[in-house]
Amino acid sequence: MVKVVKKGGKKEAFVPKKIRTSVQMAAKEAGMAPRQIGDLIEDVAEPVIKLYSKRRVVKTADLRRSLLGRLDRKAKKVSAAWRRHERKRKKK
Repeated sequence: MVKVVKKGGKKEAFVPKKIRTSVQMAAKEAGMAPRQIGDLIEDVAEPVIKLYSKRRVVKTADLRRSLLGRLDRKAKKVSAAWRRHERKRKKK
């Protein structure tokens, strides 16, 4: 079973659905159509899930870097929406 190491060191199970949901929410916030969102998840989230599912331990920072790198190349508006959401969350 793959474990994800959070920023504070806490470990939890790797849940691919969280990655798909994160990409989906950022895409919605960026104003993408539902059909485009499904394609984006296939192009961006699924390869990252496949890559990290083969590891024993994964850092959230590595997952984030992989996802945002792919989003930067495929859908800049979505990566910008993701980063805006992160900034808002950090302010709380």
